[in-house]
Order: sequence, then C-alpha cells, then structure tokens
Amino acid sequence: MADAINEYLADKSSPDGPIDRNQIGRLERGLNRWPRAPRRAAFRAVLGAGTDAELGFYNIRRPRMPAATGAEPVTAVRRNEDAGSAVAARGRLISGKAGIGLPVLQSAAWSSSTVPSTGMPAYTGQVEPPDVLTRVDQFIADSAPPSAGEVDYQHLVRDLIEWACRMHRRDILQWLSWAAASAAAAPILDDLDADERERTLGALVTPSRVDDTVIDHIDAVLWRCMRQDDTLGPQAALDTVLAQRGLVGTLLPQAPAAVRDRLLSLYANLSRFAGWLAFDLNNYDAASTYYESARAAAHDAQNTELGAFVLCNMSHLASWRGQPRIGVDHALAAQGWAAQTSDLSLRAYAFDVAARALAMDGQHTAVMRSLEQARTALEQAQKPSTWVYFFSLGQLHSTESICHLHLGDADRAARIAEDALATINTSFVRNLAMTTLRLGIARLRATKPDIAQAAKAIGDAARLAAHNRSARLVERLQRGWRELEPWHNEPEVKDIREQLVAYGLT
Repeated sequence: MADAINEYLADKSSPDGPIDRNQIGRLERGLNRWPRAPRRAAFRAVLGAGTDAELGFYNIRRPRMPAATGAEPVTAVRRNEDAGSAVAARGRLISGKAGIGLPVLQSAAWSSSTVPSTGMPAYTGQVEPPDVLTRVDQFIADSAPPSAGEVDYQHLVRDLIEWACRMHRRDILQWLSWAAASAAAAPILDDLDADERERTLGALVTPSRVDDTVIDHIDAVLWRCMRQDDTLGPQAALDTVLAQRGLVGTLLPQAPAAVRDRLLSLYANLSRFAGWLAFDLNNYDAASTYYESARAAAHDAQNTELGAFVLCNMSHLASWRGQPRIGVDHALAAQGWAAQTSDLSLRAYAFDVAARALAMDGQHTAVMRSLEQARTALEQAQKPSTWVYFFSLGQLHSTESICHLHLGDADRAARIAEDALATINTSFVRNLAMTTLRLGIARLRATKPDIAQAAKAIGDAARLAAHNRSARLVERLQRGWRELEPWHNEPEVKDIREQLVAYGLT
C-alpha cells in the first residue's frame, strides 16, 4: 500500500514526503483520521474511492477549551501547517525548536463551560459507560484532537515511552521529558495577538511590566500541564513546570505591588505542582522541598485556600511514606485553614486526607468521623472548586476503600472501590488505575478470595498504566503482582503476568 501511494505521489507536490508502513498502520488503527489533502487524494485514487468518507477519513478537529483569560477558544487546526515530514517534525521536537502545543484533554462528562477565572471545565454529571477500560479508551479517542504537529508529538511520546520502559532507560525518559517541555511550553505565546505578545515578551525582559494578562497566560500553561498529568502522567510535565516556576521566580522581585500577591500565588502553585509531580515520580525528598516552598509562598501571599491545599498535599505525601501521624498533623492544619474559606470541596478534601492518615494509624472511629465530615461538606458544595477540581464523590469513595483496606475490612473495601470506579471522571486515568488496582487487592484479601476477578482488576490497572506512566502506580502494580504470586499457576494469573511483561511493568 505504501509503495502504491508513493508511486501515485511521485510526480505531484506533497509536503509530507513518502509514506511508510508505520504511517499506514496508524491510519488503519485510527490514530490519524485526517491526512493532508495530497495523501487523501492518493488513497482515493489507489483504492478507487469517490470520497474521503468512504475510506474513513474525516476531520475531527474542534475548538480548544478557553484559556483562563476568558479569551475565545483557538483551534488546533492552524498549528504547524508547514510541519513537513514526520521525520523533520520529530527532529525539531528533539532539538527543542518545535512550536507546537499539547491538546487540552477533556472528558465528555465535563461541559465546554468553564469555572469563572480558572478556565476549568464544569462537571455535568453525565453518565459514562460502566466499564473502566472502555470509558478511558473512549475518552482518549474523543479528547480534543491535536494538530498535525501534535499528532507527531504524541507518536513520539508513545514510541519513546514504550522503548524506554522496555529497555529500562531512565536517560531516555529524561530525554522525552525535555522534548515534552519544548512542546508544552511553546503555547504560552501562540495564541496572543501582536499587542499581547509584545506585552508578554516585554514583561519577561522587564519584570516591572508584569500585569494580570501576563499572569493569566503563564497560569494557562500550568493548567494545561495539570490536565495532561491527570491523564498521561508526570514524566512529560515536570521540566515545563520547573521552567515556568523559575521564570516566575525571576519576575517576583521587581513585580509591581498591584500584582505581587497574585504572582506569588502562581509561584506557590507551580511549586505545589512540582512537588506533586516529584511525588508521583517517587522522589519524595524533592516533593517535600517543593511543598515547603509552596506553603511558604502561599502564606506570604495570604492565599488561604492555596495554603490549605498545599497542606493537604503534604499530608498525602507523609501518609504515602508511611508516616501517618505526620500526615494527621498536616491534615489538621489544612482543616483549620480550609475552615476559613468558602470552598466546601477544599474542606471536604482536608477531611479526606485526614481519613487516609488516620486509617494507616488504625484509628477506626476517627476515620469514620472524617469520612462523614468529608461527605457532608462535599454534598453541600454548590460550585466546583478552583483548587481541588479533581475531588468528587467518586474520589471520596476511592479514599473510603483505602481506609477499609487499611482497617482490615477487604470485603467492604472492594464494594466501595466498585462504586468509586463507576463515578470517578474518566479524564483522571491515574485515579482510575489506582482504584482498579486496589479493587484487585481487596478481592485477593477478601473473606473468600476471588482470584479470577482479582487478576482481572490488576490486569485492567496495568492497561490503564499504559496510558498514565505514574511511577507510584507502577510500583503499586508490582506489589499487586507479588500478592498474586501464590496463585501463579492459575490461568488468569498467568495471563496477567504476560500483560505486565508486555507493558514493561515487571
């Protein structure tokens, strides 16, 4: 097929160069549904089709979500129209010269309307397919489609991740991170008109010119990185976030007084998110350092909500490190600050992280009280939270399953994990994977262990880990496999072993 297409295009002008078998395969798998006009014409001629639709080609591009400034959405279709061949585009990515942007991932259950001043999608409560893998696959397929350059970027990311994990090459994962930083940082100026671009560039050169619009654009890049991490994991976001944090740090000393607190809050949130990414990459010491920096900056800016959120993150980190009482300390401090705000979802999340720490410490009564307080606050929340946008009833159910597993009630943990999987928003792939894995562990530890269903859940979590390469998730999957080992001769368990090997998770 590739030879036939190239023969047809030999005497015609085509900006993409020759096609190869890999690109044919991507078209067959639906990874690219809209090749450029010359190639579409070649396919029609070679295959005798009258229209693009007969071949399954259709343009699925649609507008992006508005940025935090409230500006009109911009379409991805105009990016990198002159990208040239796939090889050349990838070369520019690796060299750091690419000018492409990452797609904003948005689940069908999140409306196109946004929370004022944040650009965050509002949750509509739309019912999703019950099967987690089907939901995630559908979400990935339906996410805001990328431009020609972004498609090439995604192929690069996928190929490098698969190769690096198969070869256990940490240096290649770092290389991928640098390439992603180039791609993700570029949009900071892409969508500005001439006056706005001049204003932003001027602020970078002369920090005293920083204003709300400049801060809005930097904040929009942070938001994009956060949503990418929710779905795809931390590896590709960390360097971009650190670069943005360094940029804001250089702007702070000479920033005008009118915007200093807002810029300081942005610096705090960049530090907080850098801490989260380090945490998810199992670099706990770095995470702790970034969190402490974020807490100090948030309090300096008198941003009570952000200060409470950082303390919640610190509680989560301490509990994960096996320090539940330190986790309780941070959670209680977070509750105190959150109580001074009107953000009921943030209050609920402070109770949620407290419940996890208390469960690890074996305090059953306190756990149940914290979970009930979290549920009450969450049910009373009338609007989405600016900060804990990810926290929902489904995520609370997931925490309940964690708590019951720590407290020794695996049967109840499994039942509640199933409820969580039915209600967690599909764009939070890591959360779905962690909860699916926990469901498998709970089924193994149940009064009557269900090995087949436990193995299936762990296998599903491994499939989800192929989308989101969280180091914490991979580590937990490896622990899950060790719990399955006593049943290694069971057919279902053998199948899971093969899956984990195929995904590079063992």
